Amino acid sequence: MTRAHRILIYTDLEHTARRQMVQGLGRYAREGHRWQPMIPWADLDLWSLPEGMEVDGVIAFPNTRERIDFLLGLPCPVVCVGPHFSEVKLPRVDWDDVLAGRMAVGHLAGLGMRRIAFVGTDFGLGYVSKRLQGARLAAAEHELDIDALELEPGGHRAGKAAAVTKSAMKWLKGLEPPFGVLAATDITGFDLLNALRSADIAVPEQAAVISIGGDNVLCPFCDPALSSVELPGEQVGYEAAQLLNQLIDKQKPAKELRVPPRRVVARRSSNMVATGDEMVRRALTFIREHASEPIGVGDVLAVVPLSRRPLELRFKRDTGRTLQKEIWRVRLERAKEMLIETDLPVAEIAIRCGFSEPQRMTEVFGRELSVAPGSFRQSHRLTGGSR
Repeated sequence: MTRAHRILIYTDLEHTARRQMVQGLGRYAREGHRWQPMIPWADLDLWSLPEGMEVDGVIAFPNTRERIDFLLGLPCPVVCVGPHFSEVKLPRVDWDDVLAGRMAVGHLAGLGMRRIAFVGTDFGLGYVSKRLQGARLAAAEHELDIDALELEPGGHRAGKAAAVTKSAMKWLKGLEPPFGVLAATDITGFDLLNALRSADIAVPEQAAVISIGGDNVLCPFCDPALSSVELPGEQVGYEAAQLLNQLIDKQKPAKELRVPPRRVVARRSSNMVATGDEMVRRALTFIREHASEPIGVGDVLAVVPLSRRPLELRFKRDTGRTLQKEIWRVRLERAKEMLIETDLPVAEIAIRCGFSEPQRMTEVFGRELSVAPGSFRQSHRLTGGSR
């Protein structure tokens, strides 16, 4: 019997897209291919071949020049995954960073944004520049203004975060709300939300924020939960496995493949309406901050210096909804998030999201989504869907 191909996988599992990439490799192996994938844990820091092991191929996510040099010196077929060092002539599978930038700006344009800010640092690796390129292409298509801030390289290293946040705050305060912000990565998006909070710019009422990456741990953890373009990590891994198998079998496949991002996962950070009306903005802010409490329209009127009819007319003009429907909508969106991203009982979620009782939440789900909360949770867990 012919032995299985021994495949070494060099990547850290720090980010969702890289973990998904390994899942894609596993899916390819489970489909009946003669594969024995291995991660050489002991050599992940130095990247060396395990002594005495016969290796048929390597799949790697290289992010330093030393690691690229290691791959170039290997005696077996190699496939690179990810965006780093794309100029190096090795077979490669990557996600489409230009398209990711276009999708993010398209999402912000769909919210009615006329001004777009882009925040990120390229670190000389090229992928952030591609995301900015896509953002600018989409901004031109939608006739939007776009401005870019390059954060100080090394901003995530010890002692640099405070300086980066201060620089971002000063820049953000110079932008006139409402505006949309695209963070080049999920980590940058996390820092950006903190900078916006420090600059007293409300998210999402004054600034809608979206990032690129789709980290399914970090993005829901943010406050508010961070919208993101989800990169196709699993499909990249699967395509890389298929490409490597062709190389091992002496076929001549394409030297480079680009997989489109999966989708925009919309969360609360971009759940807004572009409005220049200060009274409407105050109402939206109050509802977002207090919808989980037993509030009604009268509570909104208590903090906005307008009588009910003028505020309702202005609110309906800018949002298409009444004040009461906006309260129910915010509660519904939060319940959807918690059903997908937590294991809390439905009854507890109902109370936490401001519904007077679980049956009330069930009624709203039935009216707005034609599904019960439990069925919504089950279907979205099975499909990996989102709000």
